[in-house]
Amino acid sequence: MEREKFLSSVYIIIRNNKNEILLQRRQGTKLWPGFLALPAGHIDENENAYDALIREAKEELDITVEIKNIIDTFVANRQNKSLPPYYDVYFEINDYVGTIKIMEPEKCSELVCADINNLPENIIDFEKEAIINNLNGIKFSVVYADNEKN
Repeated sequence: MEREKFLSSVYIIIRNNKNEILLQRRQGTKLWPGFLALPAGHIDENENAYDALIREAKEELDITVEIKNIIDTFVANRQNKSLPPYYDVYFEINDYVGTIKIMEPEKCSELVCADINNLPENIIDFEKEAIINNLNGIKFSVVYADNEKN
């Protein structure tokens, strides 16, 4: 019997103080264009989640992160309408080198700081649910991607 394969992504939580979280406005993407989202990316084949976070932080934000500054935060098993299931690994980073900037303007139109306790309506739904679950002490959850709008 062949086993189902799951895809994996990493999500980067950066807080500029205790209550604000960095989000990106997606553009030029097939899924969720115009929505706010955490900086994120796929875990490539033969890459671990820490290496993926370090790579994505550099590619998307032009910041350098050391593994010692990555905080294991929580995991969500994402169930999608039109995509295979994902395991999404969310990490918080508490220190980095560089100045955050948009490095992929074809995929991101702006950076936004939002109150983590009052997340905007136009954030990707499963990310919002996962962040709220974590704030409530839930370290693993199943989330459903309902707004795969394009």
